[in-house]
Amino acid sequence: MPQAVSAEWDEDDVAEWVDDLPARRLRRKPLPWLRMILISTCSIAGLVYFALEQEQSTRPAVRQGAVPSSVLVAPAPAWKALPSPSVYMLASPSGSVTSEAREHANGAREDTLTLGRFGDFRYAQLALLQGPAEPAGSFYVETVRRAARSGLAVAHQGQSETVATKFGAVEAASMTLANKGEQACKAFRFFDPTAEFSFQGWLCGSAAPDAAQLACFLDGLALSGSAHPSLKAIFAQAERNRTDSCAPSARSVLVTVRPPARP
Repeated sequence: MPQAVSAEWDEDDVAEWVDDLPARRLRRKPLPWLRMILISTCSIAGLVYFALEQEQSTRPAVRQGAVPSSVLVAPAPAWKALPSPSVYMLASPSGSVTSEAREHANGAREDTLTLGRFGDFRYAQLALLQGPAEPAGSFYVETVRRAARSGLAVAHQGQSETVATKFGAVEAASMTLANKGEQACKAFRFFDPTAEFSFQGWLCGSAAPDAAQLACFLDGLALSGSAHPSLKAIFAQAERNRTDSCAPSARSVLVTVRPPARP
């Protein structure tokens, strides 16, 4: 209970009593803990602000140094055209023969001979590969791919059969090539993994050639003088395996070089 003011108190006693009141003490007593909180909060906010400013100013330089700019380089093509003439020739062709050669990055060489044009009475294409071969697909798939490279489509392909040639057993099948028209052909392919030598293509006419006509066409394949010794050994062995059904012709023609197509 607050004490009653006695009449005997003087002015000094009354002033001292008023100063002792709790409300008065609260108003006049300083609060040091509140000032410390405010000062600490302002200090922390200032430090955070300056830290963020410094991070934003240095971040682009750090990113530029940590992540170097990449340079896109196109991979080298697997095949490149060769200006040298083909090392193969056909015996007694019934039309003009052109060729193109290319080399694979693994060292394999492919020569493509083309006899006549699609729709001619005698039309053929023969691709010969010496060296490591790419993984081969099925006979039909490989024929479709090679026909597409020549702007042709395989409208039909029959059952496979085996045709005996001087190189050995050749896989063959009757087929129909199509473009603006259609032509009956005989597709074929051969692969010797030991010698790393293979060939495939087709022989076409007014009617699909039979097995004997295909065998004679392939037996007429020969080498020019600039062939590699390993390839000469393959053909020398093939000549020893030649049968009498297709006598070698005394006349042969060197194929002419067709420049690579413009990209």
